[in-house]
Amino acid sequence: MSTPSNITEANKFVKKLQLTQAECMQILTKARGTQTDLQIKEFKLVPHSYPNGFLGEYYDLYVLYNIAGCGENENLTVRRELLTFQAFVKSIPQASMEPEKEAIFLKEATLYGTLLERLQKYSTASWSPRCFYTRDDLIVLEHLELANYRLCSNPDEYISDINLRQVLRGLATQHACCLALEQKENISLGDSCPLLQLEITVSPTVPWYTNGLQAILAVIQTQLSGESAELEAKIEARLPSTIESVYDMTNRSSKYRNVLCHRDIWRGNIFYRVNDEEAAALFVDYQTARYCPPAIDLIFALFMNLELTTRDAKEVEYLRFYYDCLQRNLIANGFAMTDIPISYGELLSSLRFALQSDRYNDSESTARVCDR
Repeated sequence: MSTPSNITEANKFVKKLQLTQAECMQILTKARGTQTDLQIKEFKLVPHSYPNGFLGEYYDLYVLYNIAGCGENENLTVRRELLTFQAFVKSIPQASMEPEKEAIFLKEATLYGTLLERLQKYSTASWSPRCFYTRDDLIVLEHLELANYRLCSNPDEYISDINLRQVLRGLATQHACCLALEQKENISLGDSCPLLQLEITVSPTVPWYTNGLQAILAVIQTQLSGESAELEAKIEARLPSTIESVYDMTNRSSKYRNVLCHRDIWRGNIFYRVNDEEAAALFVDYQTARYCPPAIDLIFALFMNLELTTRDAKEVEYLRFYYDCLQRNLIANGFAMTDIPISYGELLSSLRFALQSDRYNDSESTARVCDR
């Protein structure tokens, strides 16, 4: 069985996680969609080529197996063709077992194993990788590179118009699935999935988040030196209340329709299908997911992935594109055009509300300073 090197580290990992052959069989069975005569010969976990993330360590799972003929016993399958299955494994960080990280990881593992799979029933296209297995300490996902998906070649660059439209297709599909599930099953995801109300990142009680805010304030102060005294005073007056309002932006809205929002749509969490510009993007890392208005995801997508001049020039065009995709997905799920749960006007209103309503233009001014 050919696998990458660094088997010593892989063996250490296996001992820590105790991934069993029975679990591998469960993973393989779900991936293949059948329980018929699968026989595992060997499995290994090896470190993935990507660097580990702040909230997870990454590994590849290799399973060597064959398929027995009808009625064959194991002794008769030794000469059958051996097949290799490969999956992506994300584990809770082993080197830094902090309660905050454990809570974040458990939230994501639970969402992958329950809600995300349930939502895919109403999907017209994929928007997240398939999940084969979860535990409190690991998530086993479809290996997106083997499915012909790739990250941006340079995650430090702004994304192209084509890629941004793929992102908006993916978001529209994900959001439409939520609206379809709620109508067809007569439920509210906010009520039936309490995990979506759990905020464990953007919180005044999380030191690494509040420290980051202080750093942002310090950077803004240095950038204001070249601005007019009037603009400087205006931004300085708005900053404290604007930052405080971030906490409310992540919550369930009583005014606008809510959906499952990813809330971390940046280049490192977006996969694009190779040589298929019309395909929706796929998203990974759902630790920060919440039940809130779709405008939150749109703000992240536009502000985190586009430079300022592009955003100014094409924001309305992109919002219209997203909404058209949302409509098509809902109609494909049986909604009449007159019954679309969110109107385009409501979408724009929620976007401006999330950007602090009458402070929308001031937020833009602040963004210009930060972009500079």
